[in-house]
Amino acid sequence: MNYLHTEDVIIAQCTSGGLGAINVIRVSGQALEGIYKKITKTRKNPIANTILQKNIYINNTLLDHCLVSYFKSPNSFTGEDVLEINCHGGDYISQNIITCLCDAKLTRHALPGEFTFRSYYNGKIDLIQAESINDLIKSETNIFANKSMENMTGRLSDEIKKIKENAQGITANVEYDLDLNENEFDNANNKLLSIKVESMVSRLMKLNESTLFSNIIRRGIRIVLAGKPNVGKSSLFNHLLGYGRSIVSETAGTTRDTIEAVLEISGYRVKIIDTAGYWESDNQIEMMGIKKMEEEILESDIILFLGEKIDDLDLLRNVVKDKIYIKILSKCDINKSNGYDVGVCSLNGDGMADLLTILSTKIHEVSNTKNIAAEYYINKRQQGAINSLIISGNNILNQIKNNVSHDIIADLLHGFIDILNEIVNPINKEDIINEIFSTFCVGK
Repeated sequence: MNYLHTEDVIIAQCTSGGLGAINVIRVSGQALEGIYKKITKTRKNPIANTILQKNIYINNTLLDHCLVSYFKSPNSFTGEDVLEINCHGGDYISQNIITCLCDAKLTRHALPGEFTFRSYYNGKIDLIQAESINDLIKSETNIFANKSMENMTGRLSDEIKKIKENAQGITANVEYDLDLNENEFDNANNKLLSIKVESMVSRLMKLNESTLFSNIIRRGIRIVLAGKPNVGKSSLFNHLLGYGRSIVSETAGTTRDTIEAVLEISGYRVKIIDTAGYWESDNQIEMMGIKKMEEEILESDIILFLGEKIDDLDLLRNVVKDKIYIKILSKCDINKSNGYDVGVCSLNGDGMADLLTILSTKIHEVSNTKNIAAEYYINKRQQGAINSLIISGNNILNQIKNNVSHDIIADLLHGFIDILNEIVNPINKEDIINEIFSTFCVGK
């Protein structure tokens, strides 16, 4: 994909396909007044930031009666002229308009994420903000959506830019003093230089502390239901979901494979996994189910261990290992036993509020964050760059400590700044651009 063909006029549907009241078609490019007048049969130039009822024509054929918006460069999402055609819903009408405009050589189909790329290319947003738009679209929880919105408004970008400004200031000072004094700095200057670099590394380490939090809100928290057969795992699974996802039967071993579902608890994306019961078996299929359960436990963050009597807790050492777990007395309407954290009954809902309170506490324990507002959301690409920056910064500190030539320090600082640019504004990095924007949906 080549996103650098920015001279083209691009078009795509912004709303999802299928039946609906309205579809929105977006057009972006330079000097769209001519296209506007041609497809609406209007002689006057459009007025910026207006929305008007217009018929849409191609080659004198009426395609639809629409609401058409016009945004004049640079005051648009992409920084170019933008038309937004609000046509009637249904796939046929919108796709017919798009096809006719492309066939008439007025536009071409947009690449995935190409509108957002043009916004980045034209300086309306930086790369972190572009990625956060995609994150917001894909978010499934309140926390993920809020953190994506924070990045869209520049919270993470501002911190990276402050670090970059510091790095540029340090580099300028090093190069200026080299011009004045070819005999290098004295020890006092070296100490001051170390303090400044240490401050940058410290800020990066602070950012890096958000890695665990970021991974959790992106992939979610894995919660596995475990216990003996017919102990009530599937009933609890269905109750937490609010509908019958797992088969429930009095026959032991009904669940042979793992069953997964995603929901939101305390703002986090949570994947709950129902598993086969844990018991000794010579049946090959049942053994496969037990093995699958053991694999899920290894990948889990929290285990909900269900039992019916005190002896069932003996399984804990085989099941939970070093994981965070909650001991749940199942079918508490008929079972009574000490040693459990909470008792529940999936039939009448007894104990469920208490279980969710305990579970919420465990989720916060897993997320390892006391103040969500202070955390940053950092994606995998950004995490990799931040790790590289920390390594680079520590290397610069070691070189200063070893009293290496300061022209070498200046070169290392330039390399440090190049990595910072990769996070916010990569230069001549087409592979990074393609990798990021190709994951967007078409029309965004």
